Amino acid sequence: MVLKNRGVAGVAFALTSSTLYGITPIFVYAAYDRGADPFGLMTARYAISAAVLLVIRFVHVGLRKWPERKTSLQLFLLGALGLYGNGVCVFSALDRMDSGLVMVLFYFYPMIVVLLGWLFYRHKPASVIWPCLVATIGGVALTASDVSSAEASGIVFIIVGAIIYAVYSVLGSRVMPSTDLLTGLWLVFAGAAFSFTLMWLLDIPGIPSTMPMNTIAWLSAVEIALVGTIVAMGAFFAGMKRIGASNSAVIQTFEVIITIGMGIAFLNESLTARQVLGTVLILGGVAVLARAEAKRTSGVGDGLHP
Repeated sequence: MVLKNRGVAGVAFALTSSTLYGITPIFVYAAYDRGADPFGLMTARYAISAAVLLVIRFVHVGLRKWPERKTSLQLFLLGALGLYGNGVCVFSALDRMDSGLVMVLFYFYPMIVVLLGWLFYRHKPASVIWPCLVATIGGVALTASDVSSAEASGIVFIIVGAIIYAVYSVLGSRVMPSTDLLTGLWLVFAGAAFSFTLMWLLDIPGIPSTMPMNTIAWLSAVEIALVGTIVAMGAFFAGMKRIGASNSAVIQTFEVIITIGMGIAFLNESLTARQVLGTVLILGGVAVLARAEAKRTSGVGDGLHP
């Protein structure tokens, strides 16, 4: 009964995380409509997230128990380079494409994670990876085939973002176990906040970084930072702790359904029949591979969501 309740709680946490991540694009577009841009919005997001998470950490453990310098630097750089690069790509894609398409294309990253694990850490994947990989690549091609020329740059951004996130996830899974979750997440968020704030202060020509300029835009930034980042990530890790990383990955694909639904309901978005088929191929390939990996491994891994 205890194990059953633990599993139910894990699924509930995973679905909560997926839902909170899935509704985030609504607030992103609300901020964009009121003058914010990807760099400015991400600067506000991670500055707020890092500040709030530091307070939470202080309440729980005070100013002690910091990891050794090497680990701290590695986690900081994961945020300053990996989370920064991924954030730029994803939010730039959202500035150019419908949110549903962005999330569908982004969700081929688990395939890259598995392949990187095989290439660098000799973690041979289940043999089902090959048909899953073919289905996922075919799904990406189908989904991208119906976009307009104006959205083409968005496709490039989201595919590069998915690759960056896959590398970031693999490296993060090696470093995060070296410290507690709150400290690790704060160091990653602090790194991302540092990079975005530096770009905002430098105000480089050709790279606009406009912070939210009015109350609605700032409220959107706060929602993205607190609900769409800290609470969603906390629910993700709570679910993963109870049901494992691979099972969480399957449930996490529910985020795409939420994003598409919210886009249709509130943002006047739509999908063509070809894009629906591409979505099914991508999510199906990821889900089948994740289930196969779950049967092969029973451990709980660590991951970091964008």
